[in-house]
Order: sequence, then C-alpha cells, then structure tokens
Amino acid sequence: MSIAEVHTLAGAYALDAVTDLERAAFTRHLAHCPTCAREVAGFRETAARLGTAMSALPSTRLRSRVLTEIAETRQLPPSPEIESPERRSWRTRVVIAVAAIAAAVSLVAGIGIGALRPDPAPPAQIAEPAAAPDASVVRASGTGGGSLVVDFSRQRGEAVITARALPALGVGRAYQLWVIGPRGAQSAGLLHTESGKLTVALPAGADRVAVTTEPAAGSSQPTTPAVIRVPLA
Repeated sequence: MSIAEVHTLAGAYALDAVTDLERAAFTRHLAHCPTCAREVAGFRETAARLGTAMSALPSTRLRSRVLTEIAETRQLPPSPEIESPERRSWRTRVVIAVAAIAAAVSLVAGIGIGALRPDPAPPAQIAEPAAAPDASVVRASGTGGGSLVVDFSRQRGEAVITARALPALGVGRAYQLWVIGPRGAQSAGLLHTESGKLTVALPAGADRVAVTTEPAAGSSQPTTPAVIRVPLA
C-alpha cells in the first residue's frame, strides 16, 4: 500500500471500517504522521457528537421486543460474492466521503442552530409495575441455583422479571423466559448472562412465569423442563 493510499484511510480508520491489514498499515503510519492523527481525532469527535445529538432513552419494553424478534427472525444467508480489491477501495472512498460530509453537517448545525434550539425535553418514562395500585412481587428459587423475581401489575399488563445468579450455561445456550397462561407459553425474551432484567407484556390470564434453557437463538416453544417456575398469585 502506497503512502498516498494510506493517507486516504483516516476517515475509515476512525469509524473502524477497515480490514485488519489496512488497520495495521494505518496504525504504523499514524505514529509518524501528525496530519492523519489530527484528522482521525476530528473524525472521531464528529462521530461521537452525531451519535449523541439525537440520543433518547428507549422504552423499557424495547429490549424485550428486540430479543423476541431476534429469536423469531431467520438470519439471511451470507452473500456468495467475494469482495474484490477494486470494490474494497471504492467502499473505503465512500466511507471517507461520508465521514467528511458528517463533519461538515455537524459543524454547520452547531453554528447555525445550536444556540437557537432549546434542549429537547426528556422522553417520558414508562411507569414500573411497582407504581401501580395492584402491584405484586413474587419470587422463586431454581432447582440448580439462582432465583427469579417477578414484579407485575395486571392493571398495567406489564411485568418486570429479574433473574439472579442462574447457573452458567455452555456455549450456544441461553436462558429463555416464558409467560404462561390459558393460551400456552409465550416467549418473554432471552438472557445470555446469569443475571438480568426484562420488562415484558403480561397477557390477560397469565398465571405463571418460567425459565428454560434453550439454543442461543431461542425457541418458539419450551424444549426443556423449566429450571424455575414462579406462580403469579
């Protein structure tokens, strides 16, 4: 890779859009090129500002919905196309152009409207079930260790499920939470760690929450006996 080609990688390097070989070459070049060092610092600062310019707290239901969709959505197969050196060079130039445009947009926005626009109001927070008049908390211990705490409100139709110190699972396995009622078991999301919290919808008539061990991508229905069952009194 020529010196001229290395110089063009500043924007892509700042956004981590380079190959391992390009990263190694540019890292060596960066130690001896203060111009590229300043460009990388500027691109990174701009990317950070763009990332926080419209930041907002997600709703407490978002994580559960995302994990449920992941478990039920089939991943597309990889493309058989092999990226040629010409295509990779074109991709690098596009990333550099995008980074440069982003820097310009950020600068113009900061100068033009930064002092005129008031700070946005904080997003409304969804109330926890504990704030509801009929809130209840139930808990149970697992057969092999760990526990599950369910804070729920039937008026709000929500439950906060907290798992604590569940036994570690092997590679390719995850804990899956289920809300069970007259219509059977409905997935409430996946836990890929031994502890965690999910806020989920509580269907009418649901009378218990359970945890099973499933493949890392999740299952449409429980495939193993429950390691914890929590009746919803």
